[in-house]
Amino acid sequence: MPKKGSKNEIVESNLKNKNDGSKFLELFEKSVISSEYLEEDQLIIEDQYEMAYEGIMDAYNAGLYAGLIGPVGVGKTALCRKIAQDLKRGFYWVTFSDLVRPSTLIGSFDPTLVFKVGYSPKSFVPGPFTLACLEGAVFLANEFNRGDEYVLNSLLDALEEKRLYIPQLRTWIKVHEDFFFISAMNPVELKGTRSLPQAIKDRIKVWCRLTYPSRKTEEKIVLSKCPEQELDRNALDLILDLVQRCRSYQKIEKPPSIRSSIGMAKMLISRMHRENITKPTNDLIAQVASLILPEAIDVLPGLNPVEVVRELCVEVLGFG
Repeated sequence: MPKKGSKNEIVESNLKNKNDGSKFLELFEKSVISSEYLEEDQLIIEDQYEMAYEGIMDAYNAGLYAGLIGPVGVGKTALCRKIAQDLKRGFYWVTFSDLVRPSTLIGSFDPTLVFKVGYSPKSFVPGPFTLACLEGAVFLANEFNRGDEYVLNSLLDALEEKRLYIPQLRTWIKVHEDFFFISAMNPVELKGTRSLPQAIKDRIKVWCRLTYPSRKTEEKIVLSKCPEQELDRNALDLILDLVQRCRSYQKIEKPPSIRSSIGMAKMLISRMHRENITKPTNDLIAQVASLILPEAIDVLPGLNPVEVVRELCVEVLGFG
């Protein structure tokens, strides 16, 4: 019999909890959210974001579908969530890749239910695209130009004819009149992307483009994610100086996104709390940058991202 509080008792307790499904069910039921649930986000709607927001909203009101083009991490998904929130619609999304198949979007049969009730709507598990079509929700096709043409073509009838064929049920369903489709994609010149088939492009009528935000807007975005009173103003300026320099540095092919700016600010605040520092040094900011930026960038072939970040830290901060 293991002693109370001993390592063996803890291991046995953990194994018991893993085998006891009631704990999982309790946590699962507490955590279930509906497609209508969207967490409040302090999105900064100004400059390019305001133009894209208004363009997509106008597309919705005109009964047209919209596309967002921009590099990774400029806020395409957050903007689409904001639009669904303001339209008071459910929000579904799928990130496309070569692994996504039509059944990922439309749905498939549950084998155990098929055994009980046969092949029928009762044993069919609808995919996110089907649910969005039925509910009149917003559907975001994220990284749309990374998807296989065969998969993209399975959406054509729903986008043009307002009807969706479910091959597993051999049935056509009517698409809800409030259904709204948004595609988000990276510029076609980036790795892993493809040109969209013309048939798909013809069904997306409104195109909005985003790029990395202005320094003023990025500053507001970072401050909206971090407690302003805990972030030294000079430190924020240096973080933005470093990120902006990355975006113009010739050795960097893919620069850091807004997420990197936010991550560096949060990491710096955390490090300041741990070390009980009220004013961070340039050396501390360089240490934080070395933990975040090397994996946030793509550099020219043959170059080491760690060395490139060190060069930039020396240039901007005086420390590497």
